[in-house]
Amino acid sequence: MKKRTLAGLILVATSFGAWAAPENYKIDDAHSFANWGIRHIVGRTTGTFTDIKGTLMLDLANPNTGSADVTINILSIDSGHRERDIHVLTGDFLDGNKYPNMRFVSTGFKSTGKDAGVMTGQLTLHGATRSVDIPYKILGFAADPWGNQRAAFEGKFTLNRGDYGITKFLDSSGGGLLGNEVDITLLVEGLKLGPDGQVLNIKNQPAPAPVAQPAAQPAQPQPAKKEKPDLQDLLKGILN
Repeated sequence: MKKRTLAGLILVATSFGAWAAPENYKIDDAHSFANWGIRHIVGRTTGTFTDIKGTLMLDLANPNTGSADVTINILSIDSGHRERDIHVLTGDFLDGNKYPNMRFVSTGFKSTGKDAGVMTGQLTLHGATRSVDIPYKILGFAADPWGNQRAAFEGKFTLNRGDYGITKFLDSSGGGLLGNEVDITLLVEGLKLGPDGQVLNIKNQPAPAPVAQPAAQPAQPQPAKKEKPDLQDLLKGILN
């Protein structure tokens, strides 16, 4: 009984260790967005950036560790109004020709509860780099119909555009036609990577090698059966 219990504990520990190992993900830019919103006079204007690339690492057994390196293509802005998008990309605001990317590189993670935490890092935008804290949630894990392993995350934070030198229509008191605070929501899906750094696809895994079967043993010769003498022959021998 003790042997059986010990074996069970070893099996559970081994399985947990394999499940809890650090996991690396590549951002799926087809299903990831950086949504933003800013005050416009008395209303709100919102939009998104649709081109997001990067990598993520998380360790469910050690939630205070992890890493994120995320790059957002400024030229992928979409506010639903093309003329506004073009204006935002000029030197009045983001200056997309000179600063085509916004990048976040994490420097630390802190767990705040189950599947939630805060990641701290350096955000570079419009030629300036500032430290930011991004509260995040892990939305879940699942296999998709094509054999990929997915994880989804949501992060929300607010930045002051004036800190990055984007001051058009912003007065000294933080007022003006456009607000100073820009609310950003990151909606990110990641594709799990294998040990080779490529996207892991369980449907493309090689089939397990067939188990070798033991060679058939040659048939052993059976001893020849002795034929029983015919009863009539026996009687003849006795009667004669």
